[in-house]
Amino acid sequence: MFGFKKRLMNVKILNFEPLTDNDNTIKRKKDLLTEIKKRINLEKVKKDCEGNLFSLRVIYYLNKNTTNEGKYQKDLDNMTKIVSDTLTDYLINQDKQNKEKTGLGLIRDDKDIHELHLVKKFVDEDSEQGLDITLYRWDEKPQLTKNF
Repeated sequence: MFGFKKRLMNVKILNFEPLTDNDNTIKRKKDLLTEIKKRINLEKVKKDCEGNLFSLRVIYYLNKNTTNEGKYQKDLDNMTKIVSDTLTDYLINQDKQNKEKTGLGLIRDDKDIHELHLVKKFVDEDSEQGLDITLYRWDEKPQLTKNF
């Protein structure tokens, strides 16, 4: 069982292709940031997140019905780098050096994520592609069941 405690944010984004952290990374982060901002009360979530460590759960929905392998054969870690960087104050290190906050500002730094739960699910159409992002306050004492 994961150390999920209090849910701080839950956002579902469909008709959006989850992308990896490679070419055009800044654009990919900005596109995700825009989609998240459309779906949350940013100031409220920022306040709820303040001073916490985090557990992050992301479910990626990838289209399996395509001849383009790049649409469904993606590494979880490369997709998650886009998500975790978008949640921070700064999308890229240069922004941090310039003290120009360009990210969502929900977490100070991705090192404050102490737990990850990542899932890939396959869907049948591009319109079903997307991701579910849930950010929790991290509980350093998760309850384990006896059958674990």
